[in-house]
Amino acid sequence: MDASIVLATYNRKKLLETCLRCINAQDYPVRDFEVIVVDDGSTDGSIDLVKDWTASYRLRCISAGHNGIGPARNLGVSEATGDIIIFIDDDAFIPPWFISEHMKSHREAAGPVYVAGPALNVSGQEKIEQPPVTALKYRTQAWLDFFGDPFVGVNISCPRDQFLLQKGFDTRFGRAYGYQDTELGLRFRLSGVSGVRNRRAYVLHHMAGTPTLELEMKKRRERGGTAAIFYAKYPLPEVKKIIRWERMKWDSRFERWGLLRWATPERAAAMRESGHPLYPVVRKILLTHLFAAALRQGLAEVGIAAEG
Repeated sequence: MDASIVLATYNRKKLLETCLRCINAQDYPVRDFEVIVVDDGSTDGSIDLVKDWTASYRLRCISAGHNGIGPARNLGVSEATGDIIIFIDDDAFIPPWFISEHMKSHREAAGPVYVAGPALNVSGQEKIEQPPVTALKYRTQAWLDFFGDPFVGVNISCPRDQFLLQKGFDTRFGRAYGYQDTELGLRFRLSGVSGVRNRRAYVLHHMAGTPTLELEMKKRRERGGTAAIFYAKYPLPEVKKIIRWERMKWDSRFERWGLLRWATPERAAAMRESGHPLYPVVRKILLTHLFAAALRQGLAEVGIAAEG
């Protein structure tokens, strides 16, 4: 059983280099796996890094324009030859047994499954230069990760034929943030492909540090829009729970109480800058509103009435 690692990247050359170093250290037979790096329009020399990379396994780099991570992953799978597709991202650092553990779970399964492993968030420059992928601290965190996300694209694997049967990631999400992975996972489950969790198949997911308020606001708007796409496709109670539908009700309450006139982006930015003790409250109200407003707008565009 062969594996194809599909690795989407965009302007993260330093992280990508560390990710490839981790792949070089895998204990899975090099003849039995390939790596397909899909570049989503990088301008930082990432393509040249891959082209010049020394690897004993099969390594290819594909240029994908700049259409988003879902289309990039789909393109990678279309070029893959392995029986099992393993998705990781350029900011994921993997232990030497990572591929072996994913493949073990597929071999032991009675039927087609997708395999999910923990994504343990780490940060700091030192984690890029020398990622502690085998440290006891992270092996313990992974072992204790009983309730992680059931389907997260930074660490997931599935049979290639099942992925193609589902027609891959839904490209309607485009480059927006949120729910692409979750939506595909739901499609798998509805089609009878169950999920298996392997806590030894973990990744260290490198975070860039504390995001700016502007970035948080942008992502929350995008996530509200993608939540609308997700729910319009699957108007199920399960999806309402996943996207936290009740945020719209809380947003309506905030408006009735007059809090939206108070929790403005300008006030939130000033309070963050000054370290105001009420900043977390203002931030929560503001981000909830941005998500709810984008969700309502997205639902209205497809003729679905929003509650709350």
